[in-house]
Amino acid sequence: MRYRRSAILATALAAAAAGAVAIAMPASAALTTSCTGTASDVTVPNDLFVPANKSCDLTNVTINGATTVRGGGNLLLTDSTLNGTLAVQDNGFVDIEHSTVTGAVKLNTAFGGYAQNSTLGGNVTATSSGFFYSIGSSMVSVNSTQGETYLESARMSKNLTTSGDVLTDVYNSVIEGTVGISGAQTGSVVCTSEIDGNTTIDGSTAADGSLVQVGASAPLTGCGFDVFASGLALTNNAAPVYVSDNVIRDNLSCTGNATAPVGSSSRIRGEATDQCAPAASGSVTPSARALTPNAAAKSVAPAASAGRDSSVLAQVKSRQGSGTSAAQQAGPAGIGS
Repeated sequence: MRYRRSAILATALAAAAAGAVAIAMPASAALTTSCTGTASDVTVPNDLFVPANKSCDLTNVTINGATTVRGGGNLLLTDSTLNGTLAVQDNGFVDIEHSTVTGAVKLNTAFGGYAQNSTLGGNVTATSSGFFYSIGSSMVSVNSTQGETYLESARMSKNLTTSGDVLTDVYNSVIEGTVGISGAQTGSVVCTSEIDGNTTIDGSTAADGSLVQVGASAPLTGCGFDVFASGLALTNNAAPVYVSDNVIRDNLSCTGNATAPVGSSSRIRGEATDQCAPAASGSVTPSARALTPNAAAKSVAPAASAGRDSSVLAQVKSRQGSGTSAAQQAGPAGIGS
């Protein structure tokens, strides 16, 4: 009997030890994959990082974990899926094309982030980073501080908020939340877009070529009217302000601007107040013109009529080229399965 008990006890202890090892394995096996070079048609089952100053070029790759681009690194994604968050660190760059990121995207003192025809399922936060440039992509929200924000053909389910950007421009986009643009150094342009929440453009500076243009066909050409489902406030802008040919379903408020905004043919269902109030009281109906045309658009510096995104786009193309070349020179990354 004693022998049997000893045997049973030994067996139980062995099983417990094996169980302990089995339980400990997943915790110790929380691997992170390093990526330098190129890879395609594979799945990475865990977190992935791009080492500092290295490049990783992925095509049709799925990453089932968090992804990090370390300082000076480049991550180029095509037809890929990141099932987790994406963090881009100091002077890092990410190029997201025809791809999906399910989690939040964070650019922290990064060189910049570029998204084309992609889906970003979380919030985009850019802090003291060079730029966030998006074409034909959808996202939840964008919050940028001290960078550049350019959105074209974007779809956002929540808010756009920027503070101290070099510029914040929105073209042909739908934003279902609010828009708050504060302290843009060269101002802001909003063209051919629909914004469902309240919109405020405040404190744009008087730098060379700076302007705030909302819908107007001049001084920048090719800009169509916007639809604001709520109110529009243009406040404390040192840059010249142009607002024309929009539908504003609540109030248009203009206060504290260095010069009164100019424009025409805005259809305002609420009231136009302060600097945007009609010249003759009592003569304006909710759908009538509230702003007076003015030739002041000609006073804007010629630089303002050039492509405002050209500087950022040049940076995108440069980093795409150098990142792709470095990844190809590094050869196969040897990741995933």
